[in-house]
Amino acid sequence: MISDNKIEMKNIQYILLLTLLFYGCEKVIDVDLNEADPAIVIEGNVSNSLGYAEVKISMTSSYFDTISSEKISGAEIAVTSDFGDSYTFTEVENGVYRSNENWFKEESDYNLFVDVNGELYESSARMNPAVSIDSVTFYYEDSPFFDPGYYVNVYLFDPPGVENFYRLKYAKNGELQNTIDDLILFDDRFVDGNSIEVTIFNQPFEENDTITLQLISLDEGAYEYLRTFRELVNSNPGSAAPANPNTNISNGALGYFSTWSSYARSAIIKVE
Repeated sequence: MISDNKIEMKNIQYILLLTLLFYGCEKVIDVDLNEADPAIVIEGNVSNSLGYAEVKISMTSSYFDTISSEKISGAEIAVTSDFGDSYTFTEVENGVYRSNENWFKEESDYNLFVDVNGELYESSARMNPAVSIDSVTFYYEDSPFFDPGYYVNVYLFDPPGVENFYRLKYAKNGELQNTIDDLILFDDRFVDGNSIEVTIFNQPFEENDTITLQLISLDEGAYEYLRTFRELVNSNPGSAAPANPNTNISNGALGYFSTWSSYARSAIIKVE
């Protein structure tokens, strides 16, 4: 599986310590906000991949503060499923909670409950089935519009009759490509039940490079979080409107709760 490193950001006005999905590395999210009272941030991830389940809890911190974001200890956390199972979480480090019970099912609904000093925060999400990558091709490009090199096409077939939300992550020779331009998101609103082609335009590859792909099937809440996150990062600096990525957590919390599955595939750039 591909794990996150620090994502490149810009326009630092107000810093939220959030996780940009997936596998638990901290990210600095730069959003163009005025000074504001601290707010609680909840970052929840549940995956069918080795039963991965983690929740992080912190407080927002202003860019002008001299201390790092406060991590929240002592919370009580549980995840329940629509088939009756309940998963408890243990605090493994300050503000980081994990569950060792590793049986999460695709096409099931999950509910998150977080109790922080008597304040209850809730969310729900559905774990959509993983969608496979059918094939990977590449072509050489040398034009005024692109850097010379090989560009990769990824093909998949979208299951009909299901609202699907995707993120495509990729690593080049084992190194995750993790700038904001590498945040590849798409859904099946206009292509339900059809083949989908995704081209990775952000950078070229060379012959004998290895590309490792991870096609993540997201729930809608996490997709909207990432989509609005990308919009905020790419927005013009100095915007007057305070904003944050869309959240699917109740009671005024920032962050997200996501249940997801994924399919991985690798390919080597070869010239016939």
